[in-house]
Amino acid sequence: MRPRRVLTLLVLVAGLTGALCGWAGATAAAAPPARAAAVTHLLVYAQEWSLWPSRSWVPAGTIIVELWNRGQDAHDVTVRRLNSHGRMVGRAQAVGVTQSGQIRTGRWHLGPGKYELYCSMPGHMKLGMHARLTVR
Repeated sequence: MRPRRVLTLLVLVAGLTGALCGWAGATAAAAPPARAAAVTHLLVYAQEWSLWPSRSWVPAGTIIVELWNRGQDAHDVTVRRLNSHGRMVGRAQAVGVTQSGQIRTGRWHLGPGKYELYCSMPGHMKLGMHARLTVR
C-alpha cells in the first residue's frame, strides 16, 4: 500500500472513531441509565452434617439465597444476626425445608453485621450444620 493511501485510511478511521465516540457520548448524556437496586446471590450447600455458603460475605440489601440439599436427609437454612457477644438476636429469615437432591430459593433482606447461617432441623446445628456470614 502506498504511503498516501495509508495516511488517507488512517484519517478516515480516526474520523469515524471520533464520530462514533461523539454519538455514544450524546446518547449517554441524553438518556442516563436507570439504576436498579443490586441483588446479591448466595448459594448454600447442605449435607450431613455441614453447611457451606458460596461466599463468606455479601453486601447489605436484598439477597437471593439458593439452598442446595446435597445430603440424604431434609435440610433448611436459617439466618439470624449475631450481637457483639456472638449470640443470635432478632428475627430469623429462612429458606424452608428442602428434600434430598433439591434446590429451594428464598429472598432475605440483611443489614450490615455478622450473621449465623444454620439448619434448624432438630439437632442439625449441634452436629455442625452452621456457618458465619458477614454483611457489609
